[in-house]
Amino acid sequence: MTRHDIRLARAATSSLFFGNGFLIGTWAAQLPRFKAALGLTDGELSFALLAFGFGAVLLMPLIGWGTAALGSGRVAAASAFAFAATLLLPGFASTLPALVLASFVAGACNGTMDVSMNTNATLVEKGWGQAIMSSFHAFFSLGGLLGAAASGSLIALDFAIVPTLLLTCGGTGLLFLIASFFVISEKDRAEGGHGFAIPRRGILGLAGLTLLCFLVEGAMVDWSAIYLQTIAGATLERAVSGFAAFSLTMTICRFMGDFAVRILGRVKTLVVGGFLAALGIGLAVAVPHPLLSAAGFALVGLGLANVVPVLFSTAGETPGIPPSMGVAMVATLGYAGLLLGPPIIGFGADLLGLRAMFGLLVLCALVIMLVARRVLPSSTV
Repeated sequence: MTRHDIRLARAATSSLFFGNGFLIGTWAAQLPRFKAALGLTDGELSFALLAFGFGAVLLMPLIGWGTAALGSGRVAAASAFAFAATLLLPGFASTLPALVLASFVAGACNGTMDVSMNTNATLVEKGWGQAIMSSFHAFFSLGGLLGAAASGSLIALDFAIVPTLLLTCGGTGLLFLIASFFVISEKDRAEGGHGFAIPRRGILGLAGLTLLCFLVEGAMVDWSAIYLQTIAGATLERAVSGFAAFSLTMTICRFMGDFAVRILGRVKTLVVGGFLAALGIGLAVAVPHPLLSAAGFALVGLGLANVVPVLFSTAGETPGIPPSMGVAMVATLGYAGLLLGPPIIGFGADLLGLRAMFGLLVLCALVIMLVARRVLPSSTV
């Protein structure tokens, strides 16, 4: 490939990450509306969240095989269109079972897109000749920010759920159409395979911290808007400001991630990140005011932005384990936190209250801060 081709491929893959984030931001912004429209409790809404995550996990054993056989570019483009289309389905749901089924289908398409576009990103990174993975994830965060902001604006203009989804999903689908012409489309047979591997002892700590980080991130995506509305007293159109603030700070810090890690080092990045995340969630729990809670969620994004990249990089350098296998082990267990965390918070909210469950997230962030030095190898700077 020429340098011009690889630049186009990088832009196309960045567009996929951006569009995926935009759709996730749209999904997060509509959750309070789904809840209100169907008269659901936090626990009942959690069934839809669990279905979204389960749909992604269920297909993962097949996604890797399909990506290797067909090429990550083709699978990423096809699944991107499918995700944009199926995210419309929850808007038409009139009962909880219908919402659960629609969420399952959309989640399956999202999981397929997530795996295939990350695989495609590794090909682009290899062709680029230097590490650029953080920039892809920065575009995902930017998409989440703008997706939530766009939905909030449409809500403020009194757009109903279905028209809101039609506009956002249609616009994202057009972006995917343009990107599909430029993604790398050759077959990918990555060394180390795509399957699940049981973590070895030396990497379990990294996987555990990744799980905790993803658990907190998942809570910010799926519950920050509901927290601001039901606990902090924000209006419906302003309830998305918490997720937007989280996405904004995470986006900025991910674009600056490589520089920040070089200055602080990996261990201090995790220590400072865990502290800022705990401080932010603690602020939202202690002072449930719309503005202060949103500021707290912004601190969470600031703190967690570079935690997962550091953990993935460290896993890829673990002695005695191939880089692809180390990252796969950490990512697989970490994804469990992203998928299972939000439903657990919802079920717990029915028993203890949503504010109390957010208090437990403070503990997750503190664990990241306190055990980082113990988990990361002593040679890590």
